[in-house]
Amino acid sequence: MFKKPQTTYGKAILFLVISILTELVFFNFRALSSMTTQERSAEFLWDGGGYYVYCADDAPGYLYLGIDSRVDGQAVPVSFTIMLQDEGNNNFYELSRVTLYPAIEKSKYLAIHSYGNIQGLRIVPDGDAADVQLEKVIFRAKVPFFFSLPRVLLLFGALCLGWYVRPSSTLYTKVWTKRQRRAAVLVLLLLQTGFLAVLAATNTAFRDPIWPYHAQYQKLAEALSRGEVSIDVGSADALAALQQMDNPYDSELRMETVPGAGSIWDICYYKGSFYVYFGIVPALVYYLPYYLLFGKPFPTWIGVWLSGSLTAAGVYFFLSKLFRRWFSDSPYALYLLFGAIVSNGLNLSCAMLHPDFYYLPIVMALGLTFWGLGFMLSAADHWAQPGKGIYAELATGALCLALTAGCRPQFLVGSVLLLPLFAGQVGQDWRQSDRRRALIGRLTAAAVPYLLTAAGLMYYNAIRFGSVFDFGANYNLTTNDMTRRGLEWGRLPSGFYAYLFQPVNLQLRFPFAQITDLESTYLGKTISEWTFGGAFFTHVLLLGLLGILFVKKRLRQKGVYGFTCLCMASAVLVVAADTEMAGILNRYYTDFLWLLMIPTVIVLLQLLEKTRTRTVGSYILLFILIAGAWETLYELGIAVRCSEIIHMNAHRYYMLQSFFQ
Repeated sequence: MFKKPQTTYGKAILFLVISILTELVFFNFRALSSMTTQERSAEFLWDGGGYYVYCADDAPGYLYLGIDSRVDGQAVPVSFTIMLQDEGNNNFYELSRVTLYPAIEKSKYLAIHSYGNIQGLRIVPDGDAADVQLEKVIFRAKVPFFFSLPRVLLLFGALCLGWYVRPSSTLYTKVWTKRQRRAAVLVLLLLQTGFLAVLAATNTAFRDPIWPYHAQYQKLAEALSRGEVSIDVGSADALAALQQMDNPYDSELRMETVPGAGSIWDICYYKGSFYVYFGIVPALVYYLPYYLLFGKPFPTWIGVWLSGSLTAAGVYFFLSKLFRRWFSDSPYALYLLFGAIVSNGLNLSCAMLHPDFYYLPIVMALGLTFWGLGFMLSAADHWAQPGKGIYAELATGALCLALTAGCRPQFLVGSVLLLPLFAGQVGQDWRQSDRRRALIGRLTAAAVPYLLTAAGLMYYNAIRFGSVFDFGANYNLTTNDMTRRGLEWGRLPSGFYAYLFQPVNLQLRFPFAQITDLESTYLGKTISEWTFGGAFFTHVLLLGLLGILFVKKRLRQKGVYGFTCLCMASAVLVVAADTEMAGILNRYYTDFLWLLMIPTVIVLLQLLEKTRTRTVGSYILLFILIAGAWETLYELGIAVRCSEIIHMNAHRYYMLQSFFQ
């Protein structure tokens, strides 16, 4: 594939050696530095509030704590505080809080940094210490070598990848055959969908979730199989209590007065019946067929993974059409690079590590949008060519985009993006009488899927709420009274700041990404959950949008400037809509990130095309590579943090943590 294959093999061997040495020297530094120390076992006793360890004026070093804690035979994490008394402090003082996982031996070795020799040591477990057993304490412990083959392989892969995608790589000048192009995309897709599968399968709490809200789509599938649209929540007492309330949408009062209120959380209640206000399309695609065929609930986490894989493939499909239409002379390696960066920068990691009912319609809508826009771009590119193939592209693209209304209506902005793609061509054809008939046929092919989808959704709305335009979001039994939420301009500054411009909060502790604080002068109720920084900080690649000032003229000449600006304007609109209608939540970043990613790719490609010197182009490419790596890793950090996998699969969490120790 590359020139000078012997150099390639030589680099691979070099990177493998570097990876092994890094593992032995850097990640096992504690083992190397403690090889010559003299260990001393210490005695200890439980004094009612913690373990008191008898010291003998011990020098600081590595402390081994042989702690074991188990519940039903399974190891559970142990959190505790270490208190020291040393030559510089006659009174005990606290060190940072520590959490050990007994099943991972490596976590039991702690580096202690005291003021001179240690003269007193106390270990104070958090909460109830009945299940915590301290079996051994060793001062100046010799840390054993912990060789991690997965870490070596990951580092080796990162070095190889970094070398072959560096700005001066021959990858960008290589002439790719059609077979090589297909193979490269296939390999990338297999790697990404495989990685998404690993993430989705990691959080075992979602294999058989216990939360009632999680079963809404399954309940809807069962209702549809009976020819009904209202769902059975299995709680006659809750229904009776709701009917007695003057305002059943008052969240706090409902939780206080309605028995089993948790079982109807986030379910739509209207005139004595319960409904699912989330889009019906996932239920029709996944749950209903599965239930009819097998009589069992469809696994939601599988649906999230399938939708995520659909999205990843859709990104490559869409970008292939974008490159063909506007950047056909760009190196094929850039297409592969941007495909990987965009598909890894859409909040999919968070969805996979927390594959719940809420994420499914969002991720499915995202995938349909990329596929729909891809088909529409292809149709726009083939507009001047005769043949029936364009009718299939228009109909398929329109169907994908229309179905987003039955998943998550925010993604209907994808249909708005069609205006700059087709307005000029439609207008030109309409003015030519000999092409008008063909134009009407093409418009009909695109309109029919929208009309059929709209008719189905309107009928679904009408039989539930008596209005073809009412999706039922206002009747949701959630954190606030949606019937009275209204539109408040005062909410918007908080939404724009949190979603777009808030700096990230990094800490030197796994998983590094930390929750950001959101405070404002708005004296009203703003619904907010965990967020981890604005998009321009979590996805610094978006700073490439500033380059539009330098390439505006060329983008106009190509006819892509309007599409680019409309993407950015639509992102602002979606941020405002989410802030007003729902609140500020991490999963809602998926609603608009794609609308910023697409114009970013366009601007950066045009900047690379415009650059006249290799040096400037190399700097732009270096920015793309670093920004792409940052967003991928930071999204993983966010996913680990907000998925609460530390509580749902502690073993996997601490295994991941040990990669950084």
